Amino acid sequence: MCGRFTQTKTREEVLEQLGEIELPPLYHGRYNIAPTQSVVIIKQQTPTIAEECVWGFENPKSGAPVINARSESLTERPMFKHLLCTHRCLIPADGFYEWKNRQPYYFQTLENRLFAFAGLWSENRCVIITRAADSNMQGIHDRMPVIISSNHWNDWLMVPKVGKSRCSIVSLEIPEKPEPLHTRPVSRRVNKVKFDDPACLDPGEIQSELF
Repeated sequence: MCGRFTQTKTREEVLEQLGEIELPPLYHGRYNIAPTQSVVIIKQQTPTIAEECVWGFENPKSGAPVINARSESLTERPMFKHLLCTHRCLIPADGFYEWKNRQPYYFQTLENRLFAFAGLWSENRCVIITRAADSNMQGIHDRMPVIISSNHWNDWLMVPKVGKSRCSIVSLEIPEKPEPLHTRPVSRRVNKVKFDDPACLDPGEIQSELF
């Protein structure tokens, strides 16, 4: 799954990497983005505009927000399958967290570049699509977000050339050889949602059984 992530880049750094894109007025770097908080997304209908959205679909049955959507069952779940053709989005990030025995680990690209999670949106809410873990997770978790590098964003946002009744995720290609990610333990400060500052990325403890 994916339960926390970061987008620490400044407005200037984002614009330098992505070029002409309109950012929300109050856009700023974040170090501990959590479910039900406001996140920045890019919708397939407006690929040059980034806008704010609440992370998590409402779930009347449990009351807990649905924050992730499994890629393997997107075409089967009623909550998601009708969104696949017209409600795709990208959720920009530059890292994400996963936990092992309450110790958070931070994942980022080797060059610490901006990427995006594949996502779906509905009204003013969004979810992150997840996949089975690859070698980058190193035994920390069995799931991870679907990560899309910036040069492939248009591939995900492209509307599939199929009828609505046959809409699928055919244009979402999950690479067999994943892009390498750098992993390191970070401060347990990130365990508390109230902390959202650079100290969340301070060095943490290494658990020897993981390696």
